Formats: sequence, structure tokens, C-alpha cells
Amino acid sequence: MSAQGGTTPFTYALEADETNGVDNASFKIDGANVKVNETPLTQKDYKINVKVTDSKDKTFTNHATISVAAAE
Repeated sequence: MSAQGGTTPFTYALEADETNGVDNASFKIDGANVKVNETPLTQKDYKINVKVTDSKDKTFTNHATISVAAAE
């Protein structure tokens, strides 16, 4: 992941969204990367919210969909 604007350095965190529901439990943030947790993913679209915070505590939340295709 990367961010534009704001003041570096940036930190990234998964953010809950009780209204829209998200699949944050299936993923983790490692530095600037989204990685899969221990549980294997199945074929579906996963929704996550990533909150970016800059060094001056300005924030932005991005809503993303991660599509997982069927295993072949």
C-alpha cells in the first residue's frame, strides 16, 4: 500500500465497519502490506477497511475488495 498527501511516515491499520460489515479478521497489516491471517481463504469477495494515519495524526480510510478465485 502507499498513500499520497499528508506527512510521512504513514501507518496502516484495519478498521471495523459495523454498518457495512468487513472481513478484517481474515487479514492483517504488516508494514505497508495486507496479508492473509492463518485461516485459508475461500472463493468469495472479501471487504476490508484500511485506515491510514500520517505523522500529524491526519487519517483517511480506504474501503477495498479482495476477490479470491476458485482453486484450480
